[in-house]
Amino acid sequence: MGISFHKRKRIPLLFLIGIGIPCLLLGYLAFRGIQNDKALLEKEKLNDHRKILDLISRSVEENILKLERAILFTMAKNQDINQPDLIRPIDSLKKQNPLVEEVFFSVNYEKIYFPLAKLLFLPDGSTQSSSSSSPTSTPEKKVPAGQQLEFQQKKYRQALAIYEKELEQISNPQMKGELLSSIARVQKKSALFRDAIKTYAAIARDYSNIQTAGGVPLGLAAGSEISSLSKTIGDTLTAIKTSIDLYEDLVDRKWTLERAQYDFFSRNIKESIDSILSHAPLSDPVQQYNSLFSKLKAEEQDQRRITERLLVFQENAATDLKAKVPLNIEEPLSSANRFTLESGEYTYLVSLLGQDTGNKIQGLLLDADYLRDSILYQVLQSNVKSKKTRWVVKGRDEKAILKSENSPSGSLTVRTNFEGGFPPWFVELYQNDPDLFETFLFSRRGIYFYMFILLAGILIFGLALTIRTVTHELELSKMKSDFVSTISHEFKSPLSSIRQLAEMLQSGRVPSENRRQEYYDVLVEQSERLSLLIDNILDFAKLEEGRKKFDFQIIDISLLLKEIVSVIQDQVRHKDFVIQLEIEKPLPAIKADRESITQAITNLIDNAIKYSGEARNIIIRSFVEGKYLIISVKDFGIGIKKEEIDKIFERFYRGGDELTRTVKGSGLGLTLVKQILEAHRGKVSVESEIGKGSTFMVRLPLFEN
Repeated sequence: MGISFHKRKRIPLLFLIGIGIPCLLLGYLAFRGIQNDKALLEKEKLNDHRKILDLISRSVEENILKLERAILFTMAKNQDINQPDLIRPIDSLKKQNPLVEEVFFSVNYEKIYFPLAKLLFLPDGSTQSSSSSSPTSTPEKKVPAGQQLEFQQKKYRQALAIYEKELEQISNPQMKGELLSSIARVQKKSALFRDAIKTYAAIARDYSNIQTAGGVPLGLAAGSEISSLSKTIGDTLTAIKTSIDLYEDLVDRKWTLERAQYDFFSRNIKESIDSILSHAPLSDPVQQYNSLFSKLKAEEQDQRRITERLLVFQENAATDLKAKVPLNIEEPLSSANRFTLESGEYTYLVSLLGQDTGNKIQGLLLDADYLRDSILYQVLQSNVKSKKTRWVVKGRDEKAILKSENSPSGSLTVRTNFEGGFPPWFVELYQNDPDLFETFLFSRRGIYFYMFILLAGILIFGLALTIRTVTHELELSKMKSDFVSTISHEFKSPLSSIRQLAEMLQSGRVPSENRRQEYYDVLVEQSERLSLLIDNILDFAKLEEGRKKFDFQIIDISLLLKEIVSVIQDQVRHKDFVIQLEIEKPLPAIKADRESITQAITNLIDNAIKYSGEARNIIIRSFVEGKYLIISVKDFGIGIKKEEIDKIFERFYRGGDELTRTVKGSGLGLTLVKQILEAHRGKVSVESEIGKGSTFMVRLPLFEN
């Protein structure tokens, strides 16, 4: 055993020296190669990302340059940008290019003009009243009289007559509009509401753009009055329709108003609409007007934001532009003439296109939202194709203004801004760090890793297989050695008994006939035991070598069991064993080798006798279950441990318990039983419990005609 142990201990050491150390060496080289490969990949990725950002920068530059050239070409064909007929092509080009926020020009950087812009309102004080009537002798005499009757004497009917008579005598549109306003006003005061509505409708239709002395368009004032009067007479639908139409005209910039005027009318109209809608009965038309009102308010909010943004630029940008780019621009389409202006809370992307001979500076305001959300986003999406690369666009305040669908993660590889700092954003690219498995699996030098895995697998498999084989052979060698020792003892014991008893009988030293009969019984038992042992060894050898031949024939299993039990009962009668045989009648015949089945059942009964311990009872039952004949051998002895149940049918195996080792045996009986039954297409199983005995079950297929 000492030699075997040292042999087993030396095997892993030899494997470690012969294969383990080279594998470890190769694994180290693979790891170093992967590290170098990783660094190379990071460098290549950095270069790729720089190229990507260069492409992105050039793409954005090309989009802006293409727009500038188109605007400049159109302006060159239409020199006077202030003439309506010549401004249409530029306006059309603007509508086709969402990147254009607005086109502007300035003479000597003194003031900014937006020739295409439709502002919601103008700064206060930027307009003058256009109500310059040409006074005539007749109106100057009659109008004051009507006003005196209206405002001082409160004689509205007489005032109305004077106003109507005067209206027939004048032709000046300005004065006609004002007189109609006076007529409608007096009709309203006279409670002639429907007449007043008609008069105001005529004003809105024919004199809408004429302004009063205070600069208020007559159409705007007339619309407000129509809505109010319609509400007064209970015509809710007309009131709300008129107010909605008036609000729509206001948002559509039908009249040129200063900020204060616009805010006043916008506020009053919205309050009027809210009041009408809140008190109007719920109906489909009312719901439609409510929806339209919400859309108009949203549109007004957008137009107000645009207007205020442009007015701030118009008011403050001239000085900033002059400081940025002086007159006499040499390269009109140079990136040096693109810059960012900060004015108040607004940021403007400015592109100066050049100047004409009259020092008129022409330029563009670029739409930052469109540039960011459409052009830049599409450029990033088309150039950053790797799913492992993330990107983010940041403003000057380092806050993200645009990012990829998945939030940036991993390490920052490269960060850059656009040429000339325009637009004023930074683009950052991030690369997800590959995990260890991915690095090993997809590394270009992963062949080292695969070889290491292969050799390590071979090493482990070979070591395990060798140790298992050597261990099995050592155990088998030990079992064979034990078998030889046991068989020698098994042969020696019955032979010694037979010789001793034969000598006593020969010499006549047996005192009585009863004693002589006992000696004869022992001689027969030992002879049968010796015969069974020899048969087991010979049959096992034949089965192992495949030389065992079976003679299958129809046998009566009931009769065979009775013969086997009778013979064994006679042999063990002197030991007080009782073997019970229980047979269900009738049992069908089976096709089997008589000698082999006899040997298998005899081995099971002999095994039950040897391991019965103090118990002296064995029960043998035979019955039919389905298509099988069942033969069970039950003892009430020492039992079998659960962990040994699967091993007892192995050759040479004997239980490790001290009690079982004192029982004589070769370790071949149960193995032979299993092999015989497998040859008969049957099987054997066992159920056992320590201290309560074991039951061996033999299953043999029934004979089918």
